Amino acid sequence: MIKKIPKLQIIRHITQIIFLIFIPELFTLVFSQLKEIYSMIVKGNFNIGEAWPHLIGAIIIMTLTIILGRFFCGWFCTFGAVNDFIYLVSHKLFKIKFRVNEEIDSKLKYIKYVVLLFIAAVIWTSGSSYFDSYSPWNAFAGMDNISGAVVQYTAGFIILAFIAIGAIFIERFFCRYLCPLGAVFSVLSKLRIFKISKPTDECGNCRLCTNNCSMGIGLYKMEKVSSGECINCFKCIEVCHRKNPQASILNERVNPLFPSAVAIAAFTGLNSLGSVMSKNNSAAHVGSTNNISADNNSSKEDKYKDGTYTGIGHGKNPDLKVSVTIKDGKIASVEIVSANEPKGKEAFSVVPKEIIGSQSTSVDAVTGATLTSKGIMEAVNDALKQAKISNVSTDSSSKENKYKDGTYTGIGHGKNPDLKVSVTVKDSKIASVEIVSANEPKGKEPINVIPKEIIAAQTTSVDAVTGATLTSKGIMMAVNDALSKAQK
Repeated sequence: MIKKIPKLQIIRHITQIIFLIFIPELFTLVFSQLKEIYSMIVKGNFNIGEAWPHLIGAIIIMTLTIILGRFFCGWFCTFGAVNDFIYLVSHKLFKIKFRVNEEIDSKLKYIKYVVLLFIAAVIWTSGSSYFDSYSPWNAFAGMDNISGAVVQYTAGFIILAFIAIGAIFIERFFCRYLCPLGAVFSVLSKLRIFKISKPTDECGNCRLCTNNCSMGIGLYKMEKVSSGECINCFKCIEVCHRKNPQASILNERVNPLFPSAVAIAAFTGLNSLGSVMSKNNSAAHVGSTNNISADNNSSKEDKYKDGTYTGIGHGKNPDLKVSVTIKDGKIASVEIVSANEPKGKEAFSVVPKEIIGSQSTSVDAVTGATLTSKGIMEAVNDALKQAKISNVSTDSSSKENKYKDGTYTGIGHGKNPDLKVSVTVKDSKIASVEIVSANEPKGKEPINVIPKEIIAAQTTSVDAVTGATLTSKGIMMAVNDALSKAQK
């Protein structure tokens, strides 16, 4: 006899599939915006009025989590959905059964708080990109171009494989033990007004609710499910033949379909609301940037002519085109003209605003969309090169380095030795950087990006390409070697 699938689980899985297909970047969107909120707080410049349009995703989702609990984790998160489907196949098809001891399980759940603390304290605070290649989110986001992504995020794919193996044996393995976003939501959801009541005096000895809980919560001993680990999957409600567990809001029983519908409507409207807010506030945002670093304008090397300029960059695919408008010598707008980027939606929304806000292309890449982010920065740099006033670096007389015009060869060491470049100097400036020879397994993106960055900045002190740090550093080393020969 085929067991009937409960109605709520059908609705939940359909919702997961829809979000997995149409908004797969929702996890990375929220996590990257959480990073921005953290950075603002640490720097002491967090302003809810200014931050709201730019951080709308994280703010709305965290607010809903405080009110209704972790619907995001149970219904909308891409990583959560993949964990669910892996376990579903292993459990139903291959009949794999494995249960973690309750005491051990409760201790292992603290690991995700350690992961969150490490990311915040070591990576976010320092701004280090060293661990980018270890990111399972970057690896997951690169699955559509897996041959290149495996090379760039080898460590990330190893961690991703570990997560997948864990999901085969333990339901919601990643969510229970490793998810840093889950750690945040676990704390926030403790304040929720929506809970599941379950009077123990009406319980039998079956422990069906506990045995079917996705997060391994010991429900058999609870009067009310107030644990921050609850992800509102509602399995406990549907498996109980006594109908004892019941959804409640402020201690009043409700049909679980009601909060589910509210959460679906809220999350579904999130993207469209974010787009409207972004458009409505773009002018105000640009206006607010006019005063950015006003005290430091005189010390900036780059001066731009007013106008609109087009730039080309390379993201996941080539020919990522942007249009950059300069007004009063500042970056006023950055628009994506054309791009063939399968995971570009979030980067298109976030990176241009970051560039305008900081008046620099040295901004953080969006987690899970690193290549697209770098491509946008590269394209903006390409446009800004055209906007530079010819007498850039009017204080050049104070610079230590004076270069003789000519073409010079330099050698560097990337992943492998003998990375050779040819540098052309014209009018005492770096006019071109060409890669003569390189045996670099991760060299494609830095070979495209780093030379343009060096020319645009007129310095070798540029950001390394995420996931190809050694190759990037090797190119910078080789250019420095060439410039040492060009010095007057």
